[in-house]
Amino acid sequence: VDMPKFEKVKKERFTDPEVKKIEKAAEKKIPWVDTVLIMIYTGMRISELLRLTRFNVDLKQKLITGGIKTDAGKDRIIPIHPKILPYVQQWYDKGGEALICDNDGKKLTAKKYREDYYYPALAAAKVRKLTPHKCRHTFCSMMAEAGVETIYIQQLAGHADYGFTANEYTHPEIEALRKAIVKL
Repeated sequence: VDMPKFEKVKKERFTDPEVKKIEKAAEKKIPWVDTVLIMIYTGMRISELLRLTRFNVDLKQKLITGGIKTDAGKDRIIPIHPKILPYVQQWYDKGGEALICDNDGKKLTAKKYREDYYYPALAAAKVRKLTPHKCRHTFCSMMAEAGVETIYIQQLAGHADYGFTANEYTHPEIEALRKAIVKL
């Protein structure tokens, strides 16, 4: 059987300037932008983020325990980055059924979050409309560009194999490639 060849789709991520725009919009308290930032700085899948409860968050130790899908991803420990700590604290203090919840404190479905909160937040931040999963790609790419050891990126992303993380989730920016080439 001959199968048609498919061109490999170029994976995307939020660019560094887009991440800065998201950070600025979160600082201005544009609704729900902080949740985008939380995904970018934890590498969590949308379903993982929406399943978190206050019991998954240890503010004293500054840790989130969560994750689903694979054995490597389940119940992984993710340190809370200082940039998102105030936002995690605000959601924690809300006391909803889930860490990230609607205005009534009720859990959100991924569909409702995407359509009613995530995409409008990106529009308000004047950032292109990438899927929530691209926050995960952004996280892995930023970690790799920062020189984080591969084993840590793999563990934080909840992947069993770093080769998968590197091939599917890291997408260096042109500036990172420029910095790499001058190291020769």
